[in-house]
Amino acid sequence: MKATYHTIFIIFSFLFPYLIKGEDLKKEPSNQTSYFQTTEGRIAYLETGKGKRNLILLPGIGDRKESYAELAFLLEKDNTVYRFDLRGMGESDVSFSSYGPKETAEDILEFIREKDLKNVYIIANSMTAASAVYIRSKEKNRVHGLLLSGPFVRDKESLSFGMKTLIHLAFRGPWGPSAWASFYESLFPVHPPKDLKERSEKLKTNLKEEGRMVAVRSMMFAAKKECEEALPFASGNVIVVMGSKDPDFASPEEEAQWIAKTLDGSVKIYEDSGHYPFVEDPTRFSSDVKLLWQKK
Repeated sequence: MKATYHTIFIIFSFLFPYLIKGEDLKKEPSNQTSYFQTTEGRIAYLETGKGKRNLILLPGIGDRKESYAELAFLLEKDNTVYRFDLRGMGESDVSFSSYGPKETAEDILEFIREKDLKNVYIIANSMTAASAVYIRSKEKNRVHGLLLSGPFVRDKESLSFGMKTLIHLAFRGPWGPSAWASFYESLFPVHPPKDLKERSEKLKTNLKEEGRMVAVRSMMFAAKKECEEALPFASGNVIVVMGSKDPDFASPEEEAQWIAKTLDGSVKIYEDSGHYPFVEDPTRFSSDVKLLWQKK
C-alpha cells in the first residue's frame, strides 16, 4: 500500500472518534448463501448462473462477496459464477488460525478440487490477486486465465514500526470498523458509486461482528512471499486492470505494467477509477473478463 497516503488517512481516522457513530444496517438476506467446509471453518459463497465456464470472484481485504453483485449479474448468463467471502469476512467463519493470500489460495484450491471444477477463470481484487497467482501455479490445467484488478502480488515495501503501530491503533478497538469503512470510501477518489454510503455501512456492520477486524489486521500484515514466488508458474492469459487514480499505489500504471510483463499478460487502465474498477464500471469490466476466453 502507498505508505504516505495511508499514514495520513490512518492518523485522520484515529484522531476523529466521531467516525465510530452511525446506524447499523440489517444483514442482507443469506438464504442463497452456500458454505464450503474446510478443516478450520466454513467459507461462504454464492453460486449463480449455469455455463461451461466456472468463474471464481475473490474480493479484497475487508470486502464481501456482495461487492461483485453487478459484475456477477453481467457474467452469469453464460457462466457459473462463484462469489466468495474470504476467511473471517462476510458470512465466513472467524475460527481460522491464520489469514492471508496463501490461506485464501489454499481454500479455493480445495474448493476447486473437491467440486472437480474445470475450465476455471479467476477474477481477483487487491490482496487476492496474489492468491489467484498461487492457485493458477498449482492448477494450471484447470485454471485457464486470471483477471487481476488493483492487484498486489508482491511485497514491495516493508512497513516501519511506526506505521505498523498506527495501523494497529486505527483498526483496533470499537472505532476499527468505522475507520475501515471510511478508508474504503477513500478508495473511490474520483467517481464513487451512488450507493457508496450504503456499501460502506454494510461493511462496517459486518466488521463489527466478533473476530472480523482481527482477520482484517492479519491480512494487512500477511506476507505474499510464497505467492510472489509462484509468479513464473502462473503466466499466460492474464489481464491486469488498474484504475489510474488508485490511491493504493504510488504509480498504478507502473505496477500494472510490471505485473503484466511478469505474467505475460496485458494491461487495461481505467482512467479516473480507483481501487475497485469492477464497482465503478461493471459493464466495461465484464467485457474485459470475457476477453480471457474470447481471444483464445
